[in-house]
Amino acid sequence: MHTYMFQAVWIFGDVWCRIWLAVDVWMCTASILNLCAISLDRYVAVTRPVTYPSIMSTRRAKSLIAGLWVLSFVICFPPLVGWKEQKVKENVYYQYGNYTLVSVTPSPAPPLPCPWTCELTNDAGYVVYSALGSFYIPMFVMLFFYWRIYRAAVRTTRAINQGFRTTKDAWV
Repeated sequence: MHTYMFQAVWIFGDVWCRIWLAVDVWMCTASILNLCAISLDRYVAVTRPVTYPSIMSTRRAKSLIAGLWVLSFVICFPPLVGWKEQKVKENVYYQYGNYTLVSVTPSPAPPLPCPWTCELTNDAGYVVYSALGSFYIPMFVMLFFYWRIYRAAVRTTRAINQGFRTTKDAWV
């Protein structure tokens, strides 16, 4: 797959590369957020089986899925419209009385050997934003719902077992 991507970069250039990577982030994020929706759906089905059909109507489910795709797009879109690494400023000179202060910036790193690098952005702010929205927050949402499902299953199992004991005791 990556070989085709690099061929596409060579043929179509940087714009295609950025779009390709943004769509990749979009699809992966949508996939992960849909797993969150599945965990929510299972939680509602397990904890409210009688009212589940009215809570999770077809319209509400479609709205949830559409919202997840929009949110996924919001996570992948910023680098395409300008959220990129900031350019390093040149040396800046400050006058302070009889003194001249110089802010020296380090020399930029030498270019990579391959001129066809394909990166969406390495901006620290975007990386944190994307990682939180695409991975960490969804992970905690899924852990929360599956933990609640587990607790509900344990409670239900105990209730069923107590009911069987009570029923058996009544027959004796």
